[in-house]
Amino acid sequence: MLRIVHVSTLFFPFVGGLERAVQRVAEEQAKVGHEVTVVTSDAYAEDRPRVEKGLITVVRVKSWKNPYPYLIVPREIPRDVLKNADIVVGWGHAYYFVYRMVKEAKNHGKPVGMYFIGVDYLQRHYNPLFKLLGFQYQRTLTKRLAEIVDTPFTTNEFEKELLKAGYGLDSFVIPHGVDEIYFRLPNMAKYLRNKYNVDGRIISYIGRIHLTKGVDLLIKAFAKIVKTEPDLKLVIAGKGDEKYLRKCLNIAKMLSIHNKIRYLGYIPEEDKIGLIDASELVVIPSRHAGENYSIIIDEVKARGKPLVVTNYGALPYRIKNAVEGIVVNADANSLAKGITYVLNNIDMFRIVEKPYTWSEVAKKLVDLYIEVAQ
Repeated sequence: MLRIVHVSTLFFPFVGGLERAVQRVAEEQAKVGHEVTVVTSDAYAEDRPRVEKGLITVVRVKSWKNPYPYLIVPREIPRDVLKNADIVVGWGHAYYFVYRMVKEAKNHGKPVGMYFIGVDYLQRHYNPLFKLLGFQYQRTLTKRLAEIVDTPFTTNEFEKELLKAGYGLDSFVIPHGVDEIYFRLPNMAKYLRNKYNVDGRIISYIGRIHLTKGVDLLIKAFAKIVKTEPDLKLVIAGKGDEKYLRKCLNIAKMLSIHNKIRYLGYIPEEDKIGLIDASELVVIPSRHAGENYSIIIDEVKARGKPLVVTNYGALPYRIKNAVEGIVVNADANSLAKGITYVLNNIDMFRIVEKPYTWSEVAKKLVDLYIEVAQ
């Protein structure tokens, strides 16, 4: 039995891809008998108790807030928790909160693991200020962590190569996982269609609504596609920037395709599975430089559906091009051509890499923890 401490700048009730990964790994490790604690800031959780005990223990550290989570600074250090650990694992190498905690753990002689997520991505950020100053900050913190980390992890080969070339660290590639429900549930397409009254052929986008995610590009591409595929519908699910969402829906109206687009907002997990099942394919039209691990890719793979993804970040490394889907440029013309190609050749696509479940990810990580903790 190991005493494992995970460090994440934000945690539940804040909901994000990284935070979800921390929670699922921590829970799965606790289920098999390990003593698991998550150390996090009190940002977005000021009404929660400082210490929450359950399947896992959550310790919320008083912190100076910042609009940018990367710059959240702890006002205290839970030294007793860090000193009692067999291993301390940081999630996200560009977060000062994470750096401060794992550095403290290392000062007390504790072995340190680190998930490097989004290696050097600010160097490719669309905002010039983030690209200049943010990248320098990110690179400085990465260099410091490279000096103290015992076991580095990355989620994909793309970032493994970046970490090796830029910082001399040879990482273990441990992808994130999917909930077992994605393998267990029967086909949910009929359930989704009945619940939301959606008929006909569907392509879908499932994810955060934000400028960097390229939903506007998808809508413009869809306008081109329906000229030759008039029975096709686009279903969008997710929440985020409401102003950007209105802009996207206005684009659809201007292009006279608004009656072929359904926006469902946030949908629960079973409905997400139903939407994947009902879709011909799922599109990730991102232009986000930090696309390091999009969990929806594994969720779609688990349901056996093809993907169309753009060539940003690690996305091209996440599918086998022309086998599990198509990789395209992040512009409306390329998206339209790629989606049309997959629609017209749907039977040639197949999933060849089965995603891990969270329990499998948790076990792989524990096996590596044991090696470094001995």
